[in-house]
Amino acid sequence: MSGVLGRPIHPQRGWEYLKSLEMRRRRPRPAHIDSDIEVQTAWKKNSQLSSPT
Repeated sequence: MSGVLGRPIHPQRGWEYLKSLEMRRRRPRPAHIDSDIEVQTAWKKNSQLSSPT
């Protein structure tokens, strides 16, 4: 906003502006320390629903 307005803007004012536009801070959820990618992949493959025939 400072670049557009040509004057310094406090970061809180920018955050209030984004909130008024219904913007949200988005970031991925943290991964669990003991998670195993191979086990998760195998579970996903086995849990897929097959189409009824």
